[in-house]
Amino acid sequence: MKKILLILLLLLPAFTLGAQDAKEAIQAFSARVAAVECDFTQTKESALLSEAAVSTGHMTFRRPSYLEWQYITPTAFSFVYDGEQPGQNRMMKEMARLITASIEGSALSDEKMFKTQYAEDGGTIAVTLFPKKREMQKIWSSLVLYYDKASLEATRFELHETTGDLTTITFSNAHYDFSE
Repeated sequence: MKKILLILLLLLPAFTLGAQDAKEAIQAFSARVAAVECDFTQTKESALLSEAAVSTGHMTFRRPSYLEWQYITPTAFSFVYDGEQPGQNRMMKEMARLITASIEGSALSDEKMFKTQYAEDGGTIAVTLFPKKREMQKIWSSLVLYYDKASLEATRFELHETTGDLTTITFSNAHYDFSE
């Protein structure tokens, strides 16, 4: 038993170092992103729905915090978030803020907002964000960001709601512009 504990204690710094390396690599990549455009597929799973609700759309992000989120199917709808604009739907504003913070990389280091946990599976890095603020804890139990390990591009975003509902946003056809 003592040998197992010793082995675990020796391996723990390596795992922590790997998580720190992943965090730093993702943040360095995110810091260089000046703009990104991509398509997305959003899937909402809920006990209230007989089958998953699927939407498709297009996203545009530009620094410092401009986000245009366009739903194409099943119903055309869009919203624009540009920082703290008054009059926007609170839920939409919070979603937009989370998405921009995820693209910018600031969500990964905001220790007041989230407790973070890193995991690696093959070619994917999963970063789980556990909300610390009560307002967010009422809505989401966790948010999971998936990054391609080779390119460090975000590939998927999962929003786990406290109700048990799950919203998964999968990104595709991404085009990045980088600042020098």
